[in-house]
Amino acid sequence: MSLYQTLSKSLEPVLGDRARVVLEEGLRRLGTSPDKLDASEAETILKRLVYRELQAKMSPSAARSHIEELLKTLGLGGEKTASGLSAHAQGVLAELEAGLKRFSLYLDWPEVGRLRGLVNAIKQDPEAAAARTLLREGQEVLAQLEEKLQAALLRQTRDIAELEMSLSRVQSVGGAKVRRLENLIRIIQEAHAQETLATAEVERARALAADMRKLVESSVVQNPTGEAAITLDTIEEIVPTEPQVVLKDPTIEAPVVLEEASDGFDDEALVIDLDFEALTSEQLSRIREIDVAEDARRLESLKERYGAVLNQTQVAGELAELEAELAAGNPLGERLDAFAELLKTAQQEALTEARVRYEWLADRLGRLELPSERTAPLQARLTVALETLQAGGIPQELAELERNLESLEAEEKANRENQARRARLEAALATLRSEAEHALSPFRGRPQVESFLTALAAPDISEAALSTLRQELSDLLSQLAREREEESLKRMGLRASVQALPSLEPLEADKKHLLQQLEQGLGSLAELEAAVQALVERARGVVQGRLEALEARIQHLERVLKESLIELKKPLQANREALAQGRIADPSPLERALDDLVAARRASIAEELARYEAVARSMKGLGGEELEAKVAQARTHLQAGELPDLSEIHALLGRLRRAQETLRADLGARIGALLEAYGVHKGVGGETALRLKPLCDFLQSAAERLPRLGVSGLLEVRRALEEAERLEAQLAQEYEAAQSVLQELKGADLESLLDVFEAPSPPPTPSTLPEPEVLRQFRVRGVEAVALVEGGQVVAGGLPFAPRSAQVVFDDLINLANELSGQPARLSVISLPQWVLVLVPLKQKGLVVLAEKALLSRLLALVERQRDALEAL
Repeated sequence: MSLYQTLSKSLEPVLGDRARVVLEEGLRRLGTSPDKLDASEAETILKRLVYRELQAKMSPSAARSHIEELLKTLGLGGEKTASGLSAHAQGVLAELEAGLKRFSLYLDWPEVGRLRGLVNAIKQDPEAAAARTLLREGQEVLAQLEEKLQAALLRQTRDIAELEMSLSRVQSVGGAKVRRLENLIRIIQEAHAQETLATAEVERARALAADMRKLVESSVVQNPTGEAAITLDTIEEIVPTEPQVVLKDPTIEAPVVLEEASDGFDDEALVIDLDFEALTSEQLSRIREIDVAEDARRLESLKERYGAVLNQTQVAGELAELEAELAAGNPLGERLDAFAELLKTAQQEALTEARVRYEWLADRLGRLELPSERTAPLQARLTVALETLQAGGIPQELAELERNLESLEAEEKANRENQARRARLEAALATLRSEAEHALSPFRGRPQVESFLTALAAPDISEAALSTLRQELSDLLSQLAREREEESLKRMGLRASVQALPSLEPLEADKKHLLQQLEQGLGSLAELEAAVQALVERARGVVQGRLEALEARIQHLERVLKESLIELKKPLQANREALAQGRIADPSPLERALDDLVAARRASIAEELARYEAVARSMKGLGGEELEAKVAQARTHLQAGELPDLSEIHALLGRLRRAQETLRADLGARIGALLEAYGVHKGVGGETALRLKPLCDFLQSAAERLPRLGVSGLLEVRRALEEAERLEAQLAQEYEAAQSVLQELKGADLESLLDVFEAPSPPPTPSTLPEPEVLRQFRVRGVEAVALVEGGQVVAGGLPFAPRSAQVVFDDLINLANELSGQPARLSVISLPQWVLVLVPLKQKGLVVLAEKALLSRLLALVERQRDALEAL
């Protein structure tokens, strides 16, 4: 049960139906989803929204107690186990370890290395905030891995369907290659049944299937010279006809025995070299389609593998050109191999650069002189980056880690400055003690003097405490001087008043000059008193301005962060009260506290932006580009020193997630409708049904995986669905045409035509007239007969049944067309269990083609291309 479900179940007894509303509002404000809710976010929802909701049902103290009990029950209240993690965190860590074990097969996936680094970093027992961040990122990486695996399994489903279709096309050829293809498909199916990827086997099988399909498309296989079946075992013995197929066997001189191949087949033992100049335009077109399809698939595989470098200028330009070539229907050939090398080189260069940057950061981190608890979070992040590098991935967070390191370096510098400041404070305190004891020695025994000396003996060593002591000494000396009218005491009091002023850069020169006058006894006492009073007023004005600036910054931060910064507003109010009472407190500590808060929020926002950037990349194609642009804009503001408002990003992320779920639901409904329509129309057979079948198998598997697919997988399903819907529309037209003819033709005439397939077919009687060239275009493998019929007689070609039966069908077809539309009929298809009969009326003549069902779409396209030549017969 997820944390969200546990939370909902715990709140329902108290809040009822309001529990779901409150939780959804909390998720919306945090910009997250139920499956990605982590412990810190759940704690925030409980302490803010749920606590407020409970106050409407019970007293504030009872509501607080209930929240504390819930936090304790859910393991979110900070209670730690022996390992240092809360109970809930221990459960999340166990899930991450189980996920890492599951994905350990895919060592070349960068996300696996990243997950391993995160798990190892969590086991190092980091402090609570760092542990929450690492656990949340681990959950996100695990979700990305699951989406990636499901998308890959979905593609493998389509590969299996396409390979099975290719096997059905080439199975009649026989031979070792067919057996090898069957073997590979079986291995892939077994791996797929266990939800395991068989990438290498898929690549080998697709390459083998593509080669065999191109061989089948050549006329050597389609137009055998003899009646015996041609297989890849016997093809070397056949004298090739046009076009030639040259077989090259590089293993003749040194045969290779493959021990691991159960079928004894060597993948490189048979290289087919087609003589393309001898192929017809139609054959070249079909072979080109095979090459284009394989090149497109390989290009997509390269884009997924080298996604981190696709934005480089040279790579992006070449990719755009290759995609344009594929869109134009041109195979890529050697350009694809060159592009693969370009990607490999770019990836290696990026990895080298990232590793150098990592080592530079690690070296800088090692030189820091800070407590281990301060450097441990960054060290853990660097460990994760190293695991990502070792897995072949490019860590995207190196720039952010560098900024974090710069913050630590600034902290170390500040520590050194604080140490130097403390040394100066101790020296100034010693000087103050010496001066006070010397000035007050004549007045020892007085209560106010003894009280001051006691406070001076063990003070809180800070700039504020030292300033207060100096101000008290000034007031004490002024009082004593008034009693005894001693100028020296008044000068010492003035000197203490000046020293009590905080360090203010605009006044430092005047302050130093005035101190020199007081120490050297220059100027009259009245002039010095006036100068000191003027300096104090100026200091009051400067501090007042800095406090107003601090208040403005705090208010701006509250608007941006949408929370109350009470930890800063309280000391600000204390400084204002001190100023009103005549004490000028140093605003520097408050300014440093504000800067520290801003730095911490900057680091938190930077981590949040890194997560949103990863989400944006995963949602490309569904609006992720807009999210990525907004993240980049927010990062620009962050680098400029501003704290960006992330409300627009949160809102956009919510819209994208809703769009993702809408797309998921829409795809499920459309797939169901498509499969239902395919079940009705698939009986018509033909090339369209053959091409649609693997898509339907793929979509049926996709429908089962839809809940686990990410955006990239959903978009791939949508592309396949759009292609399948287009083919289904075409198949529906073919089905309607076949049904229309079957319903309108006379039963007796149709039965007389179909009877020829139930009895042994006599050999076709060829016409004595020479066969026209256009008819020879229809004589391909799988075509049983081609004939030109006129007046019940065969004028060209031959038929395995009486020509008069075909003439009766032509006459009825012409009459039916005239009754329905008044236009001449152009074509009719009769679908039989294993065959199709294509009838093309041509004025006084008619073309009859009897062929296997798988050739229907090809024959229809050929008829349209050759219609002018047929009409001229």
